[in-house]
Amino acid sequence: MTTDTTGTGDPAPAETPTFLTALLDGRPDWAGWTTRPRLDRAASLRADAAAARLLTFLDTQTDLETVERDGELPEGFLKSLHDVGAFRLGADEELGGLALGTYDVFRVVEAAATRSAAVGFLLGVHNGIGVGASLLPALPDGPLRDLIRRHIASGMISGWADTDPEGQGNRWPTVTATPAFDGDGYVLDGEKLFISNGPVATLLGVTVTVRGDAHAPRVGLAVVDTTDPGFRVEDELEHLGVRGLPNGRLTLNGVRVPEEHLVTVPEGDPRRTPRFASAVMTARLLIQAAPALAIARNCLRWSVEFTARRKIDGAGLGEYDLTRRTLAENAADVRLMDSVIRWSLGGPAPQDRWFDRHAARNICTDACARVVDRTLSLMGGEGMETARSKRARGALPVPLERAYRDARVLRTAGGVDFLSDVQAANALLAGQAHGNPDTSAAPAAADTPDAPDTPDEPGAGPVEGEPSPRTLLSPRNLHHLDTLTAHLARFPAAARTVAGAVASEPRSRQYPLLLLGLVARELLGTAAVLAATAHDGDQDLTDIHCTAAEARLRDLWARLDEPEGPDHAAVAEALLATAAPVPGH
Repeated sequence: MTTDTTGTGDPAPAETPTFLTALLDGRPDWAGWTTRPRLDRAASLRADAAAARLLTFLDTQTDLETVERDGELPEGFLKSLHDVGAFRLGADEELGGLALGTYDVFRVVEAAATRSAAVGFLLGVHNGIGVGASLLPALPDGPLRDLIRRHIASGMISGWADTDPEGQGNRWPTVTATPAFDGDGYVLDGEKLFISNGPVATLLGVTVTVRGDAHAPRVGLAVVDTTDPGFRVEDELEHLGVRGLPNGRLTLNGVRVPEEHLVTVPEGDPRRTPRFASAVMTARLLIQAAPALAIARNCLRWSVEFTARRKIDGAGLGEYDLTRRTLAENAADVRLMDSVIRWSLGGPAPQDRWFDRHAARNICTDACARVVDRTLSLMGGEGMETARSKRARGALPVPLERAYRDARVLRTAGGVDFLSDVQAANALLAGQAHGNPDTSAAPAAADTPDAPDTPDEPGAGPVEGEPSPRTLLSPRNLHHLDTLTAHLARFPAAARTVAGAVASEPRSRQYPLLLLGLVARELLGTAAVLAATAHDGDQDLTDIHCTAAEARLRDLWARLDEPEGPDHAAVAEALLATAAPVPGH
């Protein structure tokens, strides 16, 4: 009998209003947005110490340039990461862990990524979607829970194998789990591709299609011990960026899994259950957003240092208007990213903010891309030159070219960026269709969740005793808040229009969904930055961000309001008609 993880069902109804409430109700909630989170000071100090240990190791005992050149981690590197506690950031203290909350785990992963995006990515995968992070909290007492806890205590490395050779997000995984002939568990057969941490994992989650037993075919989550003789790393893959990240093509040939190690749910797909899907949303922030924020912070520092040392005809580069704008816009985008992460992971009831976490991934990776691109333009030829080339000629070896490649990978890894926006829009429409903007069920890949009932949302105005935005924001930022309020008021009707447009042709009408998702995340980013101003008082950076976001929103609304545009479908069909088949593929 497979494990019935009822713990992966609906979490408790949301008690804190989320941004989804504001989007589909069409009203801001300034009091809720500016509520200060209750921080665990002791955990923050443990996270600070963990980040310091990790950075000391990376700075003094690792040649990260060799990792970039060779595309692989040096011998003993993973053991050293284990020794500084990097693989047990969120684990219970009784298992040797630091018991950090997700926001503090994010901070440690981000710190590692300031030195190496690959190391940050590796730690994000393990601490975000590894079986200890994604499955253990929902498992009842029993053999599987005990197995994972033992492996955590012994220093395991974990990951999750979901992508098939045919791609990610298919309804039926190509790896099959069939009952063993001797009745002892299940046998796994098939292949997985692009699996981060797969080549080095000791315990790996694998999505499978369960067939051949007393039940109808269903999707399951198998926990695989990679020492099984049927588990094989066929290829270690190289990518555009994040060089050194262990990523591979894996085959499973007769891998044996005890039935207690195969997780299913009574109905449907365990990947679609609210708690697991919510864990995926959080994991994407650790895997993609943490390295993105680290890269953006590095680029901001490099752009400032470059400007400070450069002169043109005797005049400092920083005296020029466009240079100043570049630096200010970089700083504003870094603040956007930091504000959104604090909002999504550090604010009240982060478990309820699944939509906020879903949107935060793309907010961060897109903002990172803007920062890197501006920095490359500012630094010109020095920006395009590799760190190795600069070092050879005695120049400062700023690895901006590497950051450019790494940033592009982050927009695709873990799910293509534009599809993530489409998924967010689908979830918005599901919440609206059920008459409830505050669903606690997070959308899994390409899935639209049912929306459970939730309590009535609070009003939009400040409650008694709470500071009014009139006392916290500058006149320009009060104008931005008014503009945000107008955008929110417009959003519910726009969502209904998109729902009607795509209802009959969901595949051929993805573009309105994309635009709706882009509008939603611009509004979230603006709300997070304005709310941050209530705490840090940084009016200028808030103004810079809001001004840029409003320009992007004007363009998005204009495109969303145009029901018909150029005939992209006809051009694509003509191009596809010319495609010749590739032998063997």
